[in-house]
Amino acid sequence: MNKRAVIIDDHVIIRQSLKALINTIPDLEAMAEGSNPAGILEICEKNQPDILLMDISFPEHNGIDFIKNIKKYYPKISILVVSTHPEQLYALKAIKAGASGYINKSQALEDYLTAVEMVLEGKNYINPAVSQLMSQSYQDGGSKDGINNLSTRELQTLQLLASSLTVTKIAEKLNLSVKTVSMYRSRLLAKLNLQNNSELILFAIKNKIVD
Repeated sequence: MNKRAVIIDDHVIIRQSLKALINTIPDLEAMAEGSNPAGILEICEKNQPDILLMDISFPEHNGIDFIKNIKKYYPKISILVVSTHPEQLYALKAIKAGASGYINKSQALEDYLTAVEMVLEGKNYINPAVSQLMSQSYQDGGSKDGINNLSTRELQTLQLLASSLTVTKIAEKLNLSVKTVSMYRSRLLAKLNLQNNSELILFAIKNKIVD
């Protein structure tokens, strides 16, 4: 009996590419796909996948929280995060939330095949960059420069602020209110012990959150 896969990503071309990849793996079949995680629990209930390949960045949803919910109700489903976000920002959060692996969308096809096969075997896929980050996180008590204490939305807000977007533009991009984005900005300043946007930008550059 073939193993089952489900794909969740808000870009059609990514879903199609992942589906094509899955179809090259013996005894694995892509059963369903979705553009956002809103109905993921229902999809899992209907299709009973062995592996879930999902992004964690969606305009109206927090992918990290969805990983936690999926593992709460379907602990046997292995989750492989497929993301454009750099490992130093989100990999640790995803793995701690219950994901079995984290792969960047820019990685080679061979890496994808390895990641899927390892996760299906019940192993964790951790590329060298993520492995080094995890080791450093444990050595530092998980609080390197405060990054690991930030929520997913706070990280997104920090990235966009550091890219010189205004609070209004960030609110539009994340589909949030200006008041909510301002709240995230205030939390960032407090958590990172910074005073203003200039210091936030310098912090982001120092920690390679933006170039």
